[in-house]
This record gives sequence, C-alpha cells and structure tokens, in this order.
Amino acid sequence: MEKEENKPDIENSGGETDDTEPIELVLFQVPECCVYIIPPRKSAASYRADEWDVNKWAWEGILKVVSKGEECIIKLEDKNTGELYARAFLRNGEPHPVEAVIGSSRYFVLRIEENIGGRLRHAFIGVGFRERTEAYDFQAALHDHMKYLNKKKDCRRDGTALPAIFVS
Repeated sequence: MEKEENKPDIENSGGETDDTEPIELVLFQVPECCVYIIPPRKSAASYRADEWDVNKWAWEGILKVVSKGEECIIKLEDKNTGELYARAFLRNGEPHPVEAVIGSSRYFVLRIEENIGGRLRHAFIGVGFRERTEAYDFQAALHDHMKYLNKKKDCRRDGTALPAIFVS
C-alpha cells in the first residue's frame, strides 16, 4: 500500500478548514473615533481636512478593523451598545475604501457600504482620530491585511502553505 502524500490545503490556510468558519481577528481597535459629514469632492484632488469643521462631529464611537479569512471590515460601532453604525470593506482587487486627506495625518475619508433592498449603496464619510499614533496604527492594520492577502496569493502560486498564523 502506498503512503498517501499529505499536501497542505492552500485554499484554506490561515486558520480555516472546510468544516470551520475563518477565525475573526481584531487587527485594530480604538475606543474613540469621530465621524464627520463631509462636503462633496470639488475636483480630482484629495479631500482636505481644513474644509471640515473638525470640532463638530456627527457621531462618535468605536472603530475596529476586523480580519476574517480574506475579508477585512472596518466597523464603526456604538461605544455603549456595540450596535453597528457603518462599515467599509477592504477587498483584494477593488479600490481601497480609505483615503488620506490633505492637511492632517489624523483624518481619512471612508467609503462605507450597505445593502439596502438588494442594492449595494455607498457613501463617503470623514473619520478622525484623537491621536496621530491611532491613525498610524489604523493604517498599519489595513496594510498588514493586504500583506497577508499578497502572501496568501504568492503561496497559492508557488504551491506552498501559508503558516496557520501569519505574522507580518
């Protein structure tokens, strides 16, 4: 009887198997994030933080960056109830849902999405952090997820397995 070769399951490397759901990892969380209603973009140029009234936010709550398999979701949640306020999806091969603004390293424009009546709707909102380090860590979490996706794609191409826990 020949010994069966034990090949890695490249499609499901990263914590998930055929029988289980992917593990949900919180890559970043900040307890205070402000949301702003922003004016429409005037031209092809980037949004500008000085065009917002940064002292007058529309909502304040928790911002989380959650990775679940190949999916990465930016969630805005109520800090008292945990209720979802809005979310944005970072998907491989699609435009990045986060855009840095001109004039500040603490503010970003977020492309949020919601399925309403079977139609995918999107809107642009401003998000701001109290500290520069929080903004940096937010960007780093998104970058780490994209790095994970690229590594997984390389492993599929090369026929190698991705470690069960990938640390970038």
